[in-house]
Amino acid sequence: MTTEHFGIRVKRLMTANVHALIGSLESRMPQAILEQYLREFDDVIAQARVALGRHEAARYQAAKAIARINNEIERLNDLLGTALARNDDAAVRAGAERQIELEDQLGILQQSLHDASEHAQAAEADLLGLRAKRAEMEAGLRELIAARAPGDGERRTEGAPGVTGADPRAEQLEQGFNRTMAGATGAVGLGTGSSSADPSLLHRLETLHKEQRIEERVARLKSQSGKLADDMS
Repeated sequence: MTTEHFGIRVKRLMTANVHALIGSLESRMPQAILEQYLREFDDVIAQARVALGRHEAARYQAAKAIARINNEIERLNDLLGTALARNDDAAVRAGAERQIELEDQLGILQQSLHDASEHAQAAEADLLGLRAKRAEMEAGLRELIAARAPGDGERRTEGAPGVTGADPRAEQLEQGFNRTMAGATGAVGLGTGSSSADPSLLHRLETLHKEQRIEERVARLKSQSGKLADDMS
């Protein structure tokens, strides 16, 4: 099931007016239909638990990767200090390039962590809301069953082809209920689209930008190292 379809089911169930639904079903053998909706709640709740677990796992993995990259950047700082002290320009450049690569990864991971945290919060809210809504519907079903006189149940089953036989009226009512609760929205995604630019030139552009960042980093490191040496002399 796609995320969009799952979201539609959650919205449909969460926006259901339980009392209005029960009121519209009171003369139409509602118990089987309401029990079906309870089963649908159970199905969606199970999916919401899976979604929550998936987002929490993504959040944990992103946080773990961020910590690992931060540690590596700190380690490179120490290595760069040694290379600067020995005037090893090639080593300084290699270390600066690696730091920039790690910082780029760090930015992506931080966005992933932010997204995973938001998704986890939304999934948790969905799960709590679905559980509360299910409890409300189950309570309404119990009230309806308790309010019905035994004779009414006998009257409703009279002439039926069987206890478990399909009721066309119930099926029609279910379809109508589904239509009234289907308030799904279809937002059009904003894609980047295809580019007509020459891929080799785009790669060259990325390379030039990276080279400039490395040169700026090396110059800054040397400047900081020179100031430190002046302060110590």
